[in-house]
Amino acid sequence: MDEQMATNEKSSTIEEAFKQEDIAKYKDELITILHKSQENFEKQLSYISAGTLALSIGFIKDVIKNIAKAEYKWLLNLGWVLLGATLLINCISHIRAADLHNRTISEINDGNYDHERIKKRYEEVSRVNWFTVTTLILGLIFIIIFVTINIYHE
Repeated sequence: MDEQMATNEKSSTIEEAFKQEDIAKYKDELITILHKSQENFEKQLSYISAGTLALSIGFIKDVIKNIAKAEYKWLLNLGWVLLGATLLINCISHIRAADLHNRTISEINDGNYDHERIKKRYEEVSRVNWFTVTTLILGLIFIIIFVTINIYHE
């Protein structure tokens, strides 16, 4: 009976080790996916905001017949400022994220890993990302409202 309990405990320990190894592999895969997703997010955000800014500047004269007589020009200007801010903040965020990642890697290499400190760093990057998404959305909304108000205005 004792022999069977020892076998069961040993089997349980082996299963637990496999589970831990699988979980570690899964965690590594999630980290890889997160990094790729973050990279794609920053690219797409830049493409969308730069494209919208360029198109709206280039084609506003074709859509709005008489820009001098357009109403609520401040909506267009604010939209452009927000799209420009999106691009600028996104570039700064990319540099900041790289700096935070390098700092984390150095701390891990130095044996100075602190989960809470690292969690705060990722939260900072996440907050900036949400802020840039907000500036992008607001910029688009202001430009769309401006065009909607003035598209048939002469």
